[in-house]
Amino acid sequence: MILRWICEKCNKKWIYPVSKCIYCKGHISKQKGTKLKVIGITKVMIPSPMHPIIPYNILLLQDEHGNKIPKKTMKDFKIGDNFAVEKAKTESAVSISRVKYDVYEAIKESIEYLNGIGIGPKDKVLIKPSIVAAAYPYQAVNTNPEFIDGLIAFLLESGIKKENILVAEQALIGSDSTDAASKAGILEICKKHDVKFADISKGPFEVVELEGMKFGVFREALHRKIINAPVMKTNFQLGLSGAMENLTRLADEATQREMYFYGIHKIIPLFSKIFSDVFNVADSTNGMQGQGPLGLGEPAFLNLVLSSRNAENLDSIFCGITMLKQPLYVGTATKDIEVVGNEIDALKYPIKAPSPNETPHADIKVIDGMACPACLNFFYVLSSRLIGLRGQELYAAIGSQINDDVLEGKNRLVAYGQCAIRKFKELDAKPMAEIDESMDPVEQIVLMKKLLTTEGKATITPVDRVRSKMKKLLSRVAK
Repeated sequence: MILRWICEKCNKKWIYPVSKCIYCKGHISKQKGTKLKVIGITKVMIPSPMHPIIPYNILLLQDEHGNKIPKKTMKDFKIGDNFAVEKAKTESAVSISRVKYDVYEAIKESIEYLNGIGIGPKDKVLIKPSIVAAAYPYQAVNTNPEFIDGLIAFLLESGIKKENILVAEQALIGSDSTDAASKAGILEICKKHDVKFADISKGPFEVVELEGMKFGVFREALHRKIINAPVMKTNFQLGLSGAMENLTRLADEATQREMYFYGIHKIIPLFSKIFSDVFNVADSTNGMQGQGPLGLGEPAFLNLVLSSRNAENLDSIFCGITMLKQPLYVGTATKDIEVVGNEIDALKYPIKAPSPNETPHADIKVIDGMACPACLNFFYVLSSRLIGLRGQELYAAIGSQINDDVLEGKNRLVAYGQCAIRKFKELDAKPMAEIDESMDPVEQIVLMKKLLTTEGKATITPVDRVRSKMKKLLSRVAK
């Protein structure tokens, strides 16, 4: 498809969206070209950082309106050939669309490649974006508001009533969901379309039993068709925050903590089975690379939309495109999945992989024992607030999946959170300090500051704890 924006009055044409003609102030309409023909071919034999796989072809395509656009492909064509994209033949296929200035059209195209979304006018729909923390859209931490805008617009134009659409999400444990949704720009989009937003953390929840385990699940998710709309991100803990991981925040806080305690890589595929009617439309317009999934990561600028009825397949294909190592909870090989829309090899571009032990602070390293979202979020905020204060390197161990091997050779150790504190006792290991995640944030900062700036093996004394409580009281008085 080739898109152009044309003035209905003077017939001026643009390759990008404009709201009004700058020449005559006339009304602008979209022109879509769908009958494409190859009118030029260039074969590229030299690799580059953005295009590492060779050889590939750059086609010059022309539509029925005379509009032209380049297209990268690994396939061979001849001048004069028709260029058409076949639709999916299997239910578990993954479609990939390029965003060319218009996110709405990319979403629509991606869904059409899969023969439609399968939702009727009378269906109740729950849109599940990813809104994990209070961050601006340009940071790529949360699903982009422009993406949710396009998705809601598509549903409304498909005949879904606005009163049957619910946007629902909860931020990481310890963060305010409404504040996060507001800063992310999602609340503004909901208001624009007169669609309700629900904070999942407030429930209500229903208990679902599956394979001997009990899960507290957001009730609306069990009685609506779900459109899973994650932002695709690297994750220093899991490897990837994608379609499968995004569904885990449909669980209550206690369930989320248990998922990590019993092994998150095993629980994610099991928890996904609870939801039988999920359509996944993933935001890879920016995407995130490096130290995701929070503010330490950086935008990847991928300009893609991925869709599938199978969340695991979608995550696998994203790893194939970005050349990331597949996370342990994804078991399907990329080569075994039907892909429509765009070719993986034509899109392949290596983004920055996450490092498992980096934090926002240069002198604070983390030993991640698969900490629950609460400990992960609290520790991330704590280390962020100490940026600018340099000291002696220390290691903070979080989570319950810690063993002697990962602790070996690390002298300045802090056990952070109840799970890590209990695990240290089981291993008969002695950290230089223990900090409970339930402790007041001001107290945590004061104690961590003492550990960071003390040379050698530091300890937290009763006097330090009294001082931290005094700091907390003084900070409240100041407010």
